[in-house]
Amino acid sequence: MLGALSCAAFAEEAPADSNLIKQGEYLARAGDCVACHTNGKAGKPFAGGLPMETPIGTIYSTNITPDKEHGIGGYTFEEFDDAVRKGVRKDGSTLYPAMPYPSFARISEADMRAMYAYFMHGVEPVNVANKDTDIPWPLSMRWPLAFWRGIFAPTPSDFVANPQVDPVLERGRYLVEGLGPLRRLSYPA
Repeated sequence: MLGALSCAAFAEEAPADSNLIKQGEYLARAGDCVACHTNGKAGKPFAGGLPMETPIGTIYSTNITPDKEHGIGGYTFEEFDDAVRKGVRKDGSTLYPAMPYPSFARISEADMRAMYAYFMHGVEPVNVANKDTDIPWPLSMRWPLAFWRGIFAPTPSDFVANPQVDPVLERGRYLVEGLGPLRRLSYPA
């Protein structure tokens, strides 16, 4: 039992293979993660801080670099997957739905592992603290968001391609339905 736990812990820390990192970079580009997780031209890539104005206040994007103090460097794969596909933070609270986790629920586990490898091994760590939201109390309480998540966010499941459709078209559909909705949030229509 102890040996299995040791192997699992080592596997989590083992260096990712370069092809997996490249696949993760491709997916991060397809999802345009940098658009929301970079504070304009002056911000470091993926270091967060981009303000998103909402009717109830301002939400700031988070640092998703592998920095262990302020970023996601201390996240396990499971914690990363929970945040991206389920909208659950490392501390168990719910992310604001400015993070499009209902769409990201369609990303396959294999692609999530590739993105995790990229963010942990292909992105420069940036020691920049996350900004707290500017949402006043009681709207700033996160526990009611769990109800929203339960109603509107689907359970993560791998995309199922239609075997009657060209695989290239199905791959495009997968990218648009899984990673693509972020583009609508990032760019004005």
